Amino acid sequence: MASVARRLYKRMIADISIFNKIFYGILIIVVVELAVSGFFSFSYSRGIYEQEAASSAARLVDNINTGFEDNLDQVDRIIQSIYAETDYADSNNTLKKVLATPSFADYSEELNAIKVVGNFFQRLMYLRKDFNSIYLYASPQKSFSYALFGTNKLDYDPTGEDWYRQTVAAGGKTSIFAPHRPYQLNYDKPVISYSRLLKNIDTRNAAPYGVILIDLSMDSLSSLVDKVNLGAETGVLFLDDAGRSIYTTHPAYEQEALRKIDRDKLAGSAEGKLTLTLAGAKYLVSYRTSEITGWKLLTFTPFSVIEKGADRLLVFTLTLGIVALLFTALLTYGFSRLLFKPILKLQRGMGKVKLGQFDFRLPHGANDELGQLVGSFNTMVSTIKSLITEKYEERLARQEAEYRFLQAQINPHFIYNTLQIISSMAVVHKVPPINTAAKSLARMMRYSISERPGPVTVKDELNAVTGYLDIQKLRFGDLLDYETDIDDSMRAAPMMKLVLQPIVENAVCHGIEPTGRRGLIRISGSRSGGRLRIEVRDDGAGMPPERVADLTRKLDAPDAGSDAESADRLHTNVGLRNIHRRIKLIYGESYGISIDSERGAWTKVTVEWPIAAEETSDSV
Repeated sequence: MASVARRLYKRMIADISIFNKIFYGILIIVVVELAVSGFFSFSYSRGIYEQEAASSAARLVDNINTGFEDNLDQVDRIIQSIYAETDYADSNNTLKKVLATPSFADYSEELNAIKVVGNFFQRLMYLRKDFNSIYLYASPQKSFSYALFGTNKLDYDPTGEDWYRQTVAAGGKTSIFAPHRPYQLNYDKPVISYSRLLKNIDTRNAAPYGVILIDLSMDSLSSLVDKVNLGAETGVLFLDDAGRSIYTTHPAYEQEALRKIDRDKLAGSAEGKLTLTLAGAKYLVSYRTSEITGWKLLTFTPFSVIEKGADRLLVFTLTLGIVALLFTALLTYGFSRLLFKPILKLQRGMGKVKLGQFDFRLPHGANDELGQLVGSFNTMVSTIKSLITEKYEERLARQEAEYRFLQAQINPHFIYNTLQIISSMAVVHKVPPINTAAKSLARMMRYSISERPGPVTVKDELNAVTGYLDIQKLRFGDLLDYETDIDDSMRAAPMMKLVLQPIVENAVCHGIEPTGRRGLIRISGSRSGGRLRIEVRDDGAGMPPERVADLTRKLDAPDAGSDAESADRLHTNVGLRNIHRRIKLIYGESYGISIDSERGAWTKVTVEWPIAAEETSDSV
């Protein structure tokens, strides 16, 4: 047994490197610590969520109490409005006056009383959205009933009803009745009733005016529950002082809950919590007693909801633990590497040499045996690198010489002569488009490769541009046309070479082509105030003002464009910018390119340079 243990120890621990022993040992300690802390954190958080579920019942009770207090206050204000003698300009037309006598003196007094009570009812309808009905009883001959929903019961006598006796016994205090079918109405939906004895406060020991009964719809109770924001999974059950169900948000398990709840235990305590299993699911039931109504208010929270919060905390704890584990692993790895740094240096260096990397040196601060070994390794790598570099540079020099030799064989004049041959063959075979394309391209090549120093004439520049446009007309057909209008007095004027062709190319590619319709490019030139001006105008897509402003800004910007621009737009910006900067460099800051455009209509690019260009022009 001991020998087996020794072999197992040797295989699992003794034979592994010290680096791995330190590294994995620390990681194991951290993992165990995280597992223990995660378990206790989950247990503690579950208790916290159970307490939160119990406090939800307390919040619900507080909310219900506040709501009923508001309702009671509103009922009191309604009663006060009955006693007020200033509700109407005529003091004979007040509820107080109507209720002062047990019967009507005549038919007109009855009509007037109905009108007064009707106006009072209409005012109440605007007080609350959940208002349903009002009932005033003064005597068998004088009672009034108004309702938004339901119909009045004929010859209804409340004096034999429990609610009436309870209201009279309350002696002027407001009584609240649990949800029930309206006493005085034919209506199949439950309401919550508030009743009060209307006492005669003007005459001592006088008989009361009667009683008032106000019915609110169940929306009044539902709105109080909704304000607590318990969540869709949490159910609510209200029990009256006799233990009967008076309201629930989850009717599906109401009867099962009533069977399983020990109502005697509930009646004996004002608040508490218990656990029930309903429809196969486990619930935490928290309850509390309303001080105003005496009802028991119960909340049913599924343990799945409680555990969901604890599970989220557990996931957070595990995530945090994993991050901490990774961070610990990095620190442990760095610490272990620091202990074995010299050997690891050599190991990495040998790996680089194996991959063919020689452009490095291993730092070594110590002068011990390992430091000397690192120094010798650096010397060996430097020697190998020198030999390889010499061989590589020799091969590059040979390849460069071969490339220059091949490049020198390509003669531009040979290409030009070939185009002339193609043009002649097109004439012989009667293919005018090929003839036009070859001649135009040859004209452009002859112009671009010309080594003539100094400026060119406007006529020469225009001739090269029309060659480019002739080729584009072959491409676009009837969709492209152009015209020139150059002042004869400026055709012989000098100008810089290759200025117009990039501008015209932009007009074709970014002005005419995107529209997909027939377009015209017009090149005009004139003299004005000591300046020579050429305008290139197209009736294509145009540009919005912000795009024109952006291009104008970029003409003088230090950079040609940004990485975010497309290749075509970047080419456009660079071409125009180079022309603009060449003109400014040769002729001065007051000359150059200007851009104007109207979106969907036209774009115009104007080039200006001085008339006395002969003295300053260059072939830049």
